[in-house]
Amino acid sequence: MTVPEATQLYDRILNQVLQFSIKDAFSGLGFLIQQNGFGRAYDKLTETENKYRYMLRYRLEGFPDPDRDKVENGIRRQLLELAGEAYHIWMTRNSPGFYYDRIRVDRVGGHESMPELVETMRHAGERLTIVQLVEKTEIRDTQSAQLIRLRENAAGLIFIKLFVSEIWTEENRTFLSQVFMDPAFSDHEKGLFVSAILLSLQKRFDAGKMLFLADQCLHPDMEVSQRALVAMALNLYIYDDRLSLYPEIGLRMAALFDTNPEISEFFIRIFYQLIRSKDTDAVTKRMQEEILPEMTKMGSALHDKMREGEDLSDEFNPEWQNMMENAEFSVKMQQFSDMQLEGIDVYMSTFSAQKGYPFFNEFYNWFLPFHTSHSSLKDLFGPNPMEGSNVLDAVLNSDYLCSSDKYSFCFNLLQVPANYRTTMSNQMNADSEAFEEVRKSNMGMNNKYRLEMTSNRYIQDLYRFFYLHHRRMDFLNPFSMALDFHNTKSLGSLVRSEDALRRIALLYFKNKHYSQALAAFEQLIGLCPTEAELHQKRGFCLQQLNQQEQALKAYLQADLIHSDSLWTLKRIATTYRQLKNPAKAMEYYRRAEKLAPSDIALILNMGHALVEAGEYAEALNVYFKAEVLNESSDKAYRPIAWCSFMCRKYDQASKYYSKILDQQPTIEDFLNAGHVEWCKGSPMKAVEIYKHGIRQTHTILPDFLNLFRKDAPELLRHGIAPNDVSALRDELIYELEE
Repeated sequence: MTVPEATQLYDRILNQVLQFSIKDAFSGLGFLIQQNGFGRAYDKLTETENKYRYMLRYRLEGFPDPDRDKVENGIRRQLLELAGEAYHIWMTRNSPGFYYDRIRVDRVGGHESMPELVETMRHAGERLTIVQLVEKTEIRDTQSAQLIRLRENAAGLIFIKLFVSEIWTEENRTFLSQVFMDPAFSDHEKGLFVSAILLSLQKRFDAGKMLFLADQCLHPDMEVSQRALVAMALNLYIYDDRLSLYPEIGLRMAALFDTNPEISEFFIRIFYQLIRSKDTDAVTKRMQEEILPEMTKMGSALHDKMREGEDLSDEFNPEWQNMMENAEFSVKMQQFSDMQLEGIDVYMSTFSAQKGYPFFNEFYNWFLPFHTSHSSLKDLFGPNPMEGSNVLDAVLNSDYLCSSDKYSFCFNLLQVPANYRTTMSNQMNADSEAFEEVRKSNMGMNNKYRLEMTSNRYIQDLYRFFYLHHRRMDFLNPFSMALDFHNTKSLGSLVRSEDALRRIALLYFKNKHYSQALAAFEQLIGLCPTEAELHQKRGFCLQQLNQQEQALKAYLQADLIHSDSLWTLKRIATTYRQLKNPAKAMEYYRRAEKLAPSDIALILNMGHALVEAGEYAEALNVYFKAEVLNESSDKAYRPIAWCSFMCRKYDQASKYYSKILDQQPTIEDFLNAGHVEWCKGSPMKAVEIYKHGIRQTHTILPDFLNLFRKDAPELLRHGIAPNDVSALRDELIYELEE
């Protein structure tokens, strides 16, 4: 059996258990257990199957059993756990995956137990406090550095042990709970350990770890509680289908919400942040293609202008101000600022290529909350810190940079020679007032905002790991999942309140995730059935998903609720046109026209609908109205010219095609203009127009002839003889060959 085959078998067993195909699950699980040897697991499976068969017999023979569902759920839970254990054992022996490789390494070389490593960290911290009292600087610095590295290494080993840990016992959970409440351990260390539990749960479901994370959602340290909330949200989502078999988790979550009402708000906020993070790729692309090039171009131009004035006086160059007030640049900067304030991940494009430093070779460092006391940053923040590091602190204390990017920023800075770093810090100090404002602004943030930014930064750290780490394919990427929390059994109730649903629905809608937005709007309509805007947005989502008939029903419902909405009337008319019913579309265009008689776009669309209905004369009058209302625009020229041609008003059509050909004509414009002259009785003039159009638009002859062939039936309807069509075609080819 190969690794993919084992994984496929395991997934099939899980689905069978969850879908109540219990007999099939027993058969598949028996085969999986046999791959590891029969042993106690097979005995347990046989015992469980016998229990299941007795239950079936009692049910079919009609014996009353009030605990039947409880017994059946217990059997299904036992099957899930047996399957998880059998799969885990087989994969540990056979899989080359990162997780299983770490398990094997830990079993061979991980001689220190978790309690021993915890004691090592505690002892190193105590020794560090004592060493700080040593008077000799050199001895103090050397010993401090050694103790810091010792503690960091021990924390890393604990991370690995948590990551590869077996199913927790109550003793394990109690021990870790004590560690998390011990002030001897910092918040960045505890935050690191939360990530290890998150990753461990991704690989293997463990109710004990889930309960532990639920407890940490109330941890007094912000870094710990917010990470626990994110980890809990993701794992509740991943394991939603099986949570009904673990009532202790549901009870713990219910108690959490009952005793701490703000927890539900925290979860809703994290749902929103996780959903928003799925658009990081789109934001990164926009940053790389639109915003950063404009900012770079502006910076380069400004640099050149400043160089031009180097030998002049100190007078401020007025051109600089003009450049800074450049409209396009200002718009890009404002967009960047708005996205940043909204919590959108705008720095992925900047730092994604800067994860190659040795620090990131240890995969647990991707999850380490930023702290300046890390041994790799001693040249910046150690005993002899870089000059101006107070300004650097202001940057690194920013709520907008996640921990991973802050480390990258520091490592970039460390690549700069020390003397240049000093110069840079002095220049930064020149603007210290601005940085002081940033620092004060950060200090002034309320606690709710800080909680929000802490969870947002952690989600960004996770995003970087799951998309950038070189072994990322060995992990389940939660950001590749739908993350439709409102559709889950365990979490859906949290976001089925009107306010939460609105926020999530609008986020999906804004980011053009129309399928997810549709589901959310439909739930909202269940709560607010008479709100026209919800039906409008539902219709728009359906239309974007190419479900035109359903979209029309939604728009018509919105029109019943609010009959004077110009937007709704336009959408109904447009949808009727898409459904090839222009006559019905005109009914709604007429209603819309009464609300906006001078709306040029509306009037043009009315004309288009009439053309689609074959009402060319009436369409012509509508297009003339559009021309009169907007004399400076040429938008009505083409439809007027075409309708004039269709109404056999050839002189009028010729007049408008002449205007069109004087602007930026297409090959279709030349083709239609030639048709008009031909129908007026000037076939050779038509040939000249066709020939000129082919050459001016660089259209190849086969493409033109294809268009010409498609128009032939229309020419015949206008009285052109079939033989003349062939003759003119041949003459055109001869003319082009000369």
